[in-house]
Amino acid sequence: MPDETPKLTNDEKRMALTEHLGELRSRLMRSILYIIVGAILAYQIFPHIYGFLFKPLNVEINRWNSEHGKVVNPIQTSLKHIDHNPTKDEFNILVDTLKEVIENPPSRAINGIIFRDFFAPFMTHFTMSLIFGLMLAIPGVAWEMFLFVVPALTPDERRPFRLLVPTSAILLAMGVTLGYNTMFYAMHWFLSYMEEYPQPAILMQDPNTYVLFFMKLMAVFGIVFQLPIVLMSLSFLGLVTSKGIIKGWRWGIVLSAVGAIFVPSNDYITMGLISVSVLSLYFISYFFVRYVEYIKKRHKKPTE
Repeated sequence: MPDETPKLTNDEKRMALTEHLGELRSRLMRSILYIIVGAILAYQIFPHIYGFLFKPLNVEINRWNSEHGKVVNPIQTSLKHIDHNPTKDEFNILVDTLKEVIENPPSRAINGIIFRDFFAPFMTHFTMSLIFGLMLAIPGVAWEMFLFVVPALTPDERRPFRLLVPTSAILLAMGVTLGYNTMFYAMHWFLSYMEEYPQPAILMQDPNTYVLFFMKLMAVFGIVFQLPIVLMSLSFLGLVTSKGIIKGWRWGIVLSAVGAIFVPSNDYITMGLISVSVLSLYFISYFFVRYVEYIKKRHKKPTE
């Protein structure tokens, strides 16, 4: 029986491609708009955002200042209250003491933040607004990507993707939350090494460097927690099976070791949490892959 499926002409193919490119451009423009709106909102609430991120470092700075803050240039004096007119010697002691205080005032070594350039406060504000604008826009961008891809899928093929988006958002939130709480232990571990140097040792932290480090750490945790989504997508393409995950458990150990190596901070607590998270998520992915296989099996039976 001859094939009666209509074939598209070159003009029709070009038109279909043009329509897809036009839709892609519209999706990208909306995504950029989401990022701009998110950046504007983040710019307006910057003090609250920075206060939230600065808390792990601020806790350790306050602890260090209270435990290790030492007085520099302490004044040793034998001045006492008297109930008579001071003698010449007593007056000279008072004058010498005041002169020493003026020339070498006592101070306490205090850790804190420092800006090295006049434009640094604005650049930190601007950079953080862009980063958090992108984070706020992630749900909208993901939704635009989903709407662009979903017309090419069958109803049964759309089911895994419907589960994919909310599950990815939940796992991302879990990873970022764990990364934020890990930062408290990381700051304590890093600042503990200040005790090995001659005291008083002072930390003058650049806020921009601290924030970028913090964002990298949370991003690593957020990406690591996407492992079930990655394996689920590979299963949808037929590259991964649930049995393969169990048989290849050694790969889970390898992935956990690699994740610990590439973590931004080298403290043992963060590396341990990353390693345990990757290994746990690897075996949890078994159930996600089984679900995809179940959907594919249901779709295959009516076709046969």
